Amino acid sequence: MVAKDKTHIWFGLGAASIVIIGAITVMRLKSKPKVDLSKFDSPDIQGSGRCMDKEFIKMLQKLTKVTNLPIFNMINSGARSAYWNRKVGGVSNSSHKIPKCQAADIKTPTKSIRNKIVIAAKLVGFKRIGVGKTFVHLDNDKSKKQYVAWGYPSGTKPPINPFV
Repeated sequence: MVAKDKTHIWFGLGAASIVIIGAITVMRLKSKPKVDLSKFDSPDIQGSGRCMDKEFIKMLQKLTKVTNLPIFNMINSGARSAYWNRKVGGVSNSSHKIPKCQAADIKTPTKSIRNKIVIAAKLVGFKRIGVGKTFVHLDNDKSKKQYVAWGYPSGTKPPINPFV
């Protein structure tokens, strides 16, 4: 009879462990919302947003938390084919271009939202920030100069520079 009691104890511990592990897994899945990478698609290549750099996406998720803004719904431009990059006047070594996929332009409807994104971007670790009147360019391309901000049109002083 003692052996039977021990079997029930082990069975109970095993079941409790499964429930606890399941609960932890569900909590982790809920805390990491899936990102709709199609928002980063080059307009001429469906599905191209899947190339986006994973570290870059994580940084944008942090930016979303810090700013409390729907950053992923504010994407103007993400991945770009060579054709699309030329069409929009992007530089030849653009970090947007496939297969690099390490940049995005974020719509900023107001100056205060633009400035909030720029300041928060530096806080979450972005070291390359382009600042336009109606958008902010962010990239994490380590092959390029770091801790820089620039304005648009290219070569102009940024209206806000978090690195000075």
